[in-house]
Amino acid sequence: MSQRVTLTEVSDMSAEELNVYEKFQSNLTRALLLTKGSAAPHLALGASFTVGLLSDLDREVIVMRVAKLRESAFERQIHYPLALKAGLDELEIEAIEEGDFARMDDKRAALVRYVDECMLRHRASEAAFRALNEHYSQNEIAEVTHLAGHCAMTAMYLDSLAIPLDEENASWGRLTEIQN
Repeated sequence: MSQRVTLTEVSDMSAEELNVYEKFQSNLTRALLLTKGSAAPHLALGASFTVGLLSDLDREVIVMRVAKLRESAFERQIHYPLALKAGLDELEIEAIEEGDFARMDDKRAALVRYVDECMLRHRASEAAFRALNEHYSQNEIAEVTHLAGHCAMTAMYLDSLAIPLDEENASWGRLTEIQN
C-alpha cells in the first residue's frame, strides 16, 4: 500500500512539535503530529505502561499478540526486541503469535485468550475474565485491557494512514518525559 498522508518533516515542526518528536523520533510521532493535540497524550499513554502494574514480560506478551492479530508490522518491529529483552524467547513469541495455547502455561494462556477476545470480539467473556482473574488482580486486568486497546488503536492508525516503518527502531529512552 502506498503512503496516504505526508508526514510532518522535522524541519517544518513548531517548537512544541519538535519537543514531542525529540522524545520519540519515529514515524509514529511524525504521523501523530498530523493531529492537533493527540501526539503527546498518545505517546504519554504508551509510556505509562512501562511503569504500570504489569511486568515487562506480560506487557510484551500482550503487545506481541495484538501485533499479530492486527497484522501490525510496526508494533512487531518495535516490540520484538523488547519482548526478547523482557525474557521471552523466539519459540515463546512464536507460540504467542500463533495462539498455540498448548505451548503456554495456564497464566500466559489465560492472558492471551483474554487479549484474543478483546481484539476479536471487542469484549472479553465472563469465562475469559474469570480465568485471567485467577492470575491477575482487577487492576492488572484493567491495565491489560487498556494496553491491548492502545496497541490496537496505534496499529489501526498507522495501517489506515499507511505510515511507513522506521528504518531503525526509535529509542524509548526519553519517551517517559512526555507529559500530556
